[in-house]
Amino acid sequence: MNAHEIFVENKFKQVAKLIPENSKILDIGCGDGSIRNFLKNSDYYGIDGDKNLILELTKQKIKAKQADLNKEELPFKKEKFDFILLLDILEHVANPAKLLDIAKSRIKPEGKIIITLPNDYHVLNKIRFLFNKHLTEDPFAPYGHLHYFPIKSGEAFIRKNGFKIEKRIFLPPVKPQTIPQPIKNSLTILFPQAFARDTLYLLS
Repeated sequence: MNAHEIFVENKFKQVAKLIPENSKILDIGCGDGSIRNFLKNSDYYGIDGDKNLILELTKQKIKAKQADLNKEELPFKKEKFDFILLLDILEHVANPAKLLDIAKSRIKPEGKIIITLPNDYHVLNKIRFLFNKHLTEDPFAPYGHLHYFPIKSGEAFIRKNGFKIEKRIFLPPVKPQTIPQPIKNSLTILFPQAFARDTLYLLS
């Protein structure tokens, strides 16, 4: 696996630890639905804007529907969920507060929302800025970040929108792979503002 695949797998494992077996889950921005490989006997629903990915999921008999998160109402309106996932999604949509509010309306009374917010201000990106490098390989990609959530600002945004942070997990980077992972893990715990790559939140 490359560094990105390792990072995503580590993130999905942390998400899965928060979700009990047999939970009903809505994954907003589900992509190829690969997080299902880490969930225990879940009743899984997926939403994504990529019609080809949704087509592949429906071929596998997975409950998945296409929707433009900036323009359309979310499908599965009659369903209520134990957990709603918004993993690296809020920074991509025009109105993240609205999407959070919609998600809140779709959870059961004791339901939870799990989100991840990328820390675009981590030290590797600061080094990229110093050398006039783009944050992504294609700065003109259509699904780039519309919003940036340094950790303190991200948590203020969460609370402002009426959520309680029940759990916070700082996710360490995988790159550069020349640095031993235990060192990157320790730096992330000690200095999350500078070294965390993503932050995972369990919200109620």
